[in-house]
Amino acid sequence: MKKQPAVTEQTRANLRTAFWSLYREKPTSKITVREITDRAGYNRATFYLYYRDVYDLFEQIEQEILDDVGRLVDQGLMRQETLDFSQHMGLILQLAQRYDAYVPQLMGPHGDPSFSIRLKAILAPLLDRFILPAQGMPDEHKAILREFYLSGLLSAISTWASNPDSMPVGQLIALVVGAVMPASQR
Repeated sequence: MKKQPAVTEQTRANLRTAFWSLYREKPTSKITVREITDRAGYNRATFYLYYRDVYDLFEQIEQEILDDVGRLVDQGLMRQETLDFSQHMGLILQLAQRYDAYVPQLMGPHGDPSFSIRLKAILAPLLDRFILPAQGMPDEHKAILREFYLSGLLSAISTWASNPDSMPVGQLIALVVGAVMPASQR
């Protein structure tokens, strides 16, 4: 008997939600499959239909977010002639809002450090193409400047997303654009 796709997706979503509620309380290494399935209302066999272990579930959540950001960068932002920082920052923040339950945790002090590294690698081509000077700066200086921009951007998004009473997206974009972009490029 073949499973219905809607039921399969709902089961996966329920397991992810249960995992995430536990992850907010303790690190992945302390979460058991039993805790996830008890919280989600399933048995352990159901969990193993979808995931190898707790780490596989965690990695799939991270990868889904990174894949969405990668699609945004590759299929949208990199195809533009110029970087409209306000518009593009808005698209990135919309993704952050979509994953608002995950992003602050993943980028926070108890998150997975490799997540931020992988996210920076996805976003770096935008800086290389649109922000960093093409000529006249040694590569090691560009690397420092790239890290400065990426770390600042990710920290700003994390801080904004972790505040339940955060400012509206438009206000955050205006704040960041005003701080980062010279007046001649706004």
